[in-house]
Amino acid sequence: MWNLIRSQADAEYLLQTYRYFHDSCIKELVVQTREFVDEQLAMHFDNKTSVKMLFQSQFREASVIEVEFQDVVQFNWCQSQSADSGMTVLMQAVCFWKDNTLYWAEDIDWSLEGLDRNDYRWIAAKNVRWRIIEAALGPDPRLLKPVN
Repeated sequence: MWNLIRSQADAEYLLQTYRYFHDSCIKELVVQTREFVDEQLAMHFDNKTSVKMLFQSQFREASVIEVEFQDVVQFNWCQSQSADSGMTVLMQAVCFWKDNTLYWAEDIDWSLEGLDRNDYRWIAAKNVRWRIIEAALGPDPRLLKPVN
């Protein structure tokens, strides 16, 4: 079942349920851009960039969650040396609303106004939903199935 994040209270519920992302990692992410080519080779622009992220945690309860960011405004991915030596291990994430946009960042000290904001992984989107995924620990891909 998907949980929608429509308010700061909804964002806090995600943070509390997933323990502020403590001792978790970004296992996978899938980016779907706005453009695609159909079977007649025509280019389309649907203006619906989305990012799905799968997180795994070292806690038994709610150990895996999927978060889908829809209508993405900005997405920053970096292999940051200042944040965590390039790993995707999280200690405490931040999630908040500003100007009808939800911001999620990998570090509690991250700030939209910070000069170092792009030294961290963060995302801003107009619509966000999340769900707990059962039995999804381990190295196998979950978000993107291999194509033969």
